[in-house]
Amino acid sequence: MNNTFGDFLYTLRKEKGITQYELAEQLGITNKAVSKWETGEAMPETSLLVPISRIFGASVDELLNGKRATAADADKTANITVKIDKFDADKHLFTRGKNDAPKTRRELICGVLCATTILIGVIVYIIIGTLFELWDPYWVIIPTSALFCGIIGIIFDVTNKSKRLRKLARCDNPYTDAVCGILMISCIIVYLFIGAVLFLWHPYWLIVVIGALSCGVIGALGKVFMYKTAADKTDEDRTYKSE
Repeated sequence: MNNTFGDFLYTLRKEKGITQYELAEQLGITNKAVSKWETGEAMPETSLLVPISRIFGASVDELLNGKRATAADADKTANITVKIDKFDADKHLFTRGKNDAPKTRRELICGVLCATTILIGVIVYIIIGTLFELWDPYWVIIPTSALFCGIIGIIFDVTNKSKRLRKLARCDNPYTDAVCGILMISCIIVYLFIGAVLFLWHPYWLIVVIGALSCGVIGALGKVFMYKTAADKTDEDRTYKSE
C-alpha cells in the first residue's frame, strides 16, 4: 500500500522531535489516530491538514504529496498564495472581528433549532396571554425556551467528535460536563415553573442547590476517570517512544 503521507509525517515528526502522543495532544485527537496515519491505515480529516502543516512548517500540498516541494513547485502556487493571503477576515462583512473558521453545518443546525425553540416559546406565550389573559405567570415560558437552547447546544457539542476529542486531549471529560450542564439547566427550568405557576419559590430553591451539588459529585467522578485515562495514555506513549 502506498503510504507517502504516513512516511512523510513520520519523518517530519522525528525531525521535530515530538512523540505521537504530543502531536495528538496538539491536534486534539488520540495518539492511536496518529499511529494509523503513519502506518497508512487511515488519513486525517481535511480540517486537520492545516493544523498539521503549521506544526511542521510544511504546506498542505507537501503533506499530501509526501515530500517537500521544489522551487519549481513553489513558483506554480505563488500567485494563488498571494490571492489567499489578501483575504482579511476582520474586514469582511460576514466575518468582521472573527478569525476562527466558518460555522459548520452542525453548528448552523444547532443555531436554527435554538432560534426556532425561542420563537415557538414567544408565540405560545403570546397566544396564552391573548386568549386566556394569562400573561402572568406564563412569562416563564420564554426564559424556559431560552434555557432549553442551552440543552440543545450541550447535546450538539457532546455528539461533535472533534470537540469531544479536543476536550479529552485536555483531560476534560465531555460526558460528565454534558450531564452536569443538562442536569443544572433542567433543575432551573423545574424551579422556574414551580415558582411561577404554583408560587412556591420557597423552599423549592433547594432544587437548584441539589442540582449544583449533584453536578459537583458527577464532575469529581469524571475527573477521577480522566486521570486514570491520562495515566493509561502516558504508559501507551512510552511504548510509542521506542518506535
